[in-house]
Amino acid sequence: MTRKHQLLLVPVLLFFSAQHIKAQPFNLDENVKPVELKFEEYKKQGDAKAKGRISVNTLTQEQDTAYYFIQGLNMYAPTYFSLNSNQPDADISIKLCKENWKTFHRSGEVKGKSLWKSDFKTEGDFGIMVIANKKPVTYVLMVWTGDELKVEMPSVFKTADASSSSGGSGWLKKNMTLVIVAAAALLIIAFLLVKLKKKKS
Repeated sequence: MTRKHQLLLVPVLLFFSAQHIKAQPFNLDENVKPVELKFEEYKKQGDAKAKGRISVNTLTQEQDTAYYFIQGLNMYAPTYFSLNSNQPDADISIKLCKENWKTFHRSGEVKGKSLWKSDFKTEGDFGIMVIANKKPVTYVLMVWTGDELKVEMPSVFKTADASSSSGGSGWLKKNMTLVIVAAAALLIIAFLLVKLKKKKS
C-alpha cells in the first residue's frame, strides 16, 4: 500500500472509530451493550421551574445487570434521576457512572415497593447500571433535566452619557479638586528637582 493510500485511509478509520465511540460510551467494554434513553420535551402548566426534558421508561429486566446511558446534559441545569418498583419482592441495586462502568459516583437500592432518587448536575452524559438480585423485575426509570439556568450578569461596559461623550469634560467636572491637587503636587516636585540641580552644580 502506497503512502498516499495510507493517508486516505486515516479519515475513514477516524470516522468509524468516532461512530463506535458515540454508540458505546465510557470504557468501550465490548461486553457491555448500553441502551440509550431518549429525552422528550416536558412542560408543566403553571410551573416554569418544571420545564425541561424528561425520559420515562418502564423496563423489565431478565438478566443480572442492565446498562443504560443518557446524553445531552448541561452543567448549568439540574438533573433528577429515579428508579421506582411496584413489585413487593423487588431487590435492585443502582449505580450511576460517569467515566467508566467501574467507578460509581452515586449508588442506591430499591427493596420491594419503593423508590430511589438522586439530584445532581453533570455535563454531557452519564451511565446507569441496574443490578437485579431477583429476576425478572419490572421498574420505571426516569431522568428529568431542567432548562439551562439563565443567570443575569452585570455589564462590564458602562453606557456613555452626554457628558462623557464630549471629550471627557464630564469626568473633569466631577474630579476637578483631584486634578488641581495633582497639578500642584507636580509643580512642587518640579520646583524641588530644579533646586537640587542648582545645589549640585
